[in-house]
Amino acid sequence: MIETSTRKSKLAFRLSRFLRFLKLLVSKKKSAFGLAIIFVFFITAAGAPLMTPYTALGEDPSSPLFPIGTNTASPVWLRYFPTWLGGDPTLSEQMNIVKNPGLPKLTSEGGDWSIDVEGSGVSDPSIRTDVGYPLPAPPGFKEFTQNGSLQIMFSRTKGTFYNGTKIHIYTVFDYPYTGPPGRFIGNIALLVNGSTHEVEKLVKKAVNGSLTFVMENVTCLDVPIVVRIYLGQQGGKEWKLWPCPYVDALNIYPPLGFATDPVTRQPWGIDKPESGILAPGGWIIARDSAATKGGHIDSDSNSLVNELTEFGKESAPHRLVFTNQTTYIYGIEITFLDQEDSTKDVSTEVFIDDFGLRLYGTSFGLMGTDHHGRDLFSQLVYGTRISLYLGFTVSIFSVVIGLSVGLAAGYLGKAVDEILMRIADVLLVLPGLPLLIVLTAVLGATIENLILLLGVLGWMGFSRMVRSQVISIKERPFVEAAKAVGAGRFHIIINHILPSVASLVYISLATAVPGAVTAEAALAWLGFFDPVRMSWGRMLHANFEANALTNWWWVIPPGLCISLLSVSFIMLGFALDEILNPKLRLRK
Repeated sequence: MIETSTRKSKLAFRLSRFLRFLKLLVSKKKSAFGLAIIFVFFITAAGAPLMTPYTALGEDPSSPLFPIGTNTASPVWLRYFPTWLGGDPTLSEQMNIVKNPGLPKLTSEGGDWSIDVEGSGVSDPSIRTDVGYPLPAPPGFKEFTQNGSLQIMFSRTKGTFYNGTKIHIYTVFDYPYTGPPGRFIGNIALLVNGSTHEVEKLVKKAVNGSLTFVMENVTCLDVPIVVRIYLGQQGGKEWKLWPCPYVDALNIYPPLGFATDPVTRQPWGIDKPESGILAPGGWIIARDSAATKGGHIDSDSNSLVNELTEFGKESAPHRLVFTNQTTYIYGIEITFLDQEDSTKDVSTEVFIDDFGLRLYGTSFGLMGTDHHGRDLFSQLVYGTRISLYLGFTVSIFSVVIGLSVGLAAGYLGKAVDEILMRIADVLLVLPGLPLLIVLTAVLGATIENLILLLGVLGWMGFSRMVRSQVISIKERPFVEAAKAVGAGRFHIIINHILPSVASLVYISLATAVPGAVTAEAALAWLGFFDPVRMSWGRMLHANFEANALTNWWWVIPPGLCISLLSVSFIMLGFALDEILNPKLRLRK
């Protein structure tokens, strides 16, 4: 009972001392300021998943390889700044033109699309929930989740012709920005079926290991269609977005169906049932399909930017289309070419799915985007985790090594002291940053390797301080008394000497963090960074790599965070030194 009571009293005494120490630490302005900044960084690191929906690299977790915004977009709030403060009122923001592209519905059913019909033979469009494009949503379109499609049916009885019937399915939207978007992407998926006939055609086939043209019977639609997806100002020019020819290594690629000379820019049609390209079940989709993880209708792709399209080579389709603040129209035109056979009933049905359009603004989020279209705010927030993790781990690692070496060298002396200090001297004279660059290049630029290197190369100065303190302490009467009663070396070091140098440990733990953080930032800025993790130094390297030094919203935040975190720990170290150093206490 007496022993238990004694333990409780010791514990209460230690707790009261710790609380007094905390109270004294908080009462000092330096430590209070430093602790407040560190607390903010800890909250930021812990709450990163709640502060941003994107990954540590600033990517959309559902489409990590697809940009979430325009490359090097400005922050959204810069639109509202006055121009004399660097604001830009011409900046645009993200716009989803189609609310539900995964299940196209007409406005009469609460959807996005209006319909106009020119000619005869087309019945009222209907929703088919049992027919839908079978592959997952393409990059940039998470909204393609509903099953179903919009069915367009053309039919006529024998003895008549409805040649040239056209149907327009379109949506009209207001573009509220004075400047153009930074990019637009769209998508279309089509399934075409209907009555057919056999026709003899030249078909390219592999014969004896080489490609050649042979005559062959081909099943074709009685009523083929011509498709045109367009975007433009309402009542003005409508730019054709798909299908378009493109050139690659001197070859011209017609996207689908029957094609005339692409130089004349005549429209391509679909004349075969279920003639899908790169898609199961006969679905016809944009050339760079979801199956290849590429874009669909993309203002940055060579599908639109080449000499065979309306836009031409070396053009910017988003700037040519969006020229001012007005009303725009986005839609699909389907022409039914009913001219084959009037002696039988014919029909063609077209299923439309995953029909959408998204405009990427020239501004995005709180900090804009990097040169890969990734969110900078997410990178900054998650970079806090890396800096704190690296700073604390390296400081603990280096202090443990330096403390162990200093205690052993100072207390054991003689040959042990000589060997350990010579090793420390050799490491001290080696140039730090060049050595880190070489070792990082050899071992790999992962965070764990960097922690190991910084810890191994950062203990020498602290070990010398500990050694000098131990040499002084081991000659004091209480150590001699412990030796007299038979205490061993390990017992004396742990119970008598270590508590006397504890103040140095606390101070070194605090002051070692800034060195680790700035060392990582320096290496990352030089290009030696963990490829799967984002840090503040890597953000600065990316800015330099993108030649975007004038984008101050990209440069200042990570640099300021590195400075604030370093200053906070330095001020905490100064405060600890004032509290724990008896000479400083006596001086005051």
